[in-house]
Amino acid sequence: MASYAEALAEFYSGEVLGEAIYSAFLSAARNDRERLEWSTLLQLETETKAWLRAPMVARGVSIVEQAADRDKGIALAEQLKGLPWQALMQAVHDAISNQFVPRYQSHADAAGARGAAEEEAVCRYMVEHEKAQVEFARRELAGADIEQALEPVVKFLKYPIKR
Repeated sequence: MASYAEALAEFYSGEVLGEAIYSAFLSAARNDRERLEWSTLLQLETETKAWLRAPMVARGVSIVEQAADRDKGIALAEQLKGLPWQALMQAVHDAISNQFVPRYQSHADAAGARGAAEEEAVCRYMVEHEKAQVEFARRELAGADIEQALEPVVKFLKYPIKR
């Protein structure tokens, strides 16, 4: 079981990774819709990364971004960005729902079992943050219009991207 400090570091690393992935996808966007969607997802990762800094510093966890996290994100994006849109959305959906959601949920469950309400709240926020991205991909796969597809992500944003 990871400590709360380790969970915070993992969350932060995931946001750096996500920023790199979504930035690379944005650079390869084929139309205005894709540009708006990748920009919005990039904004989600950036805002969440910034939000995590306060609890990290309070726990003595470094907020220095690791180049390896960014490099890993860029490498992953390079492997995926040439896929057809549906396949790319399926890959996003599956990666987040199969890897990040369960892992982050385990951190939330552990914090809850310790009776650490503040820690649990941060961890649960991160679970919901990941689930919003899964829901975005699910809606894209179902053919939702852009506002409906982005709605789960936009509700997390303090500074939403406008058309």
